[in-house]
Amino acid sequence: MDCPTDEQNSSLQDFKETIKAFVEHEMFDMLAVRLFPDTPKEELKGRLMGMESVDQFQSMFMYRGCQWVIKNTMSQFTYSGTEHLDSTPRLFISNHRDIVLDAMMLQYILVEQGLKTSHVVIGANLFEVPIMPILARLNKMYSIGRGGNRMEFYRCLMAMSQQLRQWVVEQGESVWIAQRNGRTKDGIDRTDPALVKMIASSRKEKDPVGALAAMHITPVSVSYEWEPCAALKAREMCLSQQGSYTKVPGEDTQSVMSGIVDFKGHVHFTICQPLSYDELAEVGGEYHAVANLIDRRIAEGYHLTANNRIAKQLLEGINPEDTPELHSFQTYLEETCRQYPLGDDFRQRLLGIYGELKIEN
Repeated sequence: MDCPTDEQNSSLQDFKETIKAFVEHEMFDMLAVRLFPDTPKEELKGRLMGMESVDQFQSMFMYRGCQWVIKNTMSQFTYSGTEHLDSTPRLFISNHRDIVLDAMMLQYILVEQGLKTSHVVIGANLFEVPIMPILARLNKMYSIGRGGNRMEFYRCLMAMSQQLRQWVVEQGESVWIAQRNGRTKDGIDRTDPALVKMIASSRKEKDPVGALAAMHITPVSVSYEWEPCAALKAREMCLSQQGSYTKVPGEDTQSVMSGIVDFKGHVHFTICQPLSYDELAEVGGEYHAVANLIDRRIAEGYHLTANNRIAKQLLEGINPEDTPELHSFQTYLEETCRQYPLGDDFRQRLLGIYGELKIEN
């Protein structure tokens, strides 16, 4: 048997210290009671402290967390496109509707398919959420600062670009990243061409097609019957339009918790067909064109619900068919508008979150 290297010992020590910080955190008891109600707290702590890897932690603790979310906040959780999954390391590019769940539930699917979980690229704002810095280290989450000026921002992008390529191409590990900076707040899932440029820039030789193809880009389309934090998103857009929106301390924490515990109805994930070398070559690896390819995959994989159809009809001034689904959506609309009395602009933006599903070229 080979002896552990200094690097392996250091990694194990870091993991053990992180697990210790996790079980000693003030939020641990709340999580333990919800996820493991039949397991004595000290027994659970002992099981966690006996672990030696992130994979062990994810397979036991985070997998149970996903099961809790499915059981308590979804009427149904489905996914398709698993024929596109295998052991090939890939870059998952997903539409972004919820701060945590978009990436978290993909990890659940990967575990269900007997595959390794991926690294997850997150926004630095998530580290403001209590316990998140610890959970990030236990879930292969990675964040890079944006820097204070243009040069620092550019260096951050290049560092992220190199990190993505190192994971996928050199280390053979998959990565999840959102298609844009921040969640979709208007119902339109659009990939930022700057993301594509950043991915291609990680290869020194000027061959964007080869650079992108080597990452095995696999779009992921996420749809929620009841959009996580829809009211908070519509409120933010209204106030931003009026020039009176300022993010307050604790707002990201509220969004994370609301996204996890609020009812989401039927949630569906589509693992889309990866972008092929031929497709990338056909558009010459041009960043906007590649972003459009990703957008089309995500749009085609989106699982439309009655809420989407009803909202679209209401936006277009069409009277939807009188169905139980219409009554449910109207009740939701009325109660939400009553809770956030911001006028017709709020109502239209709330409808847009559900009904403005399209690709903008």
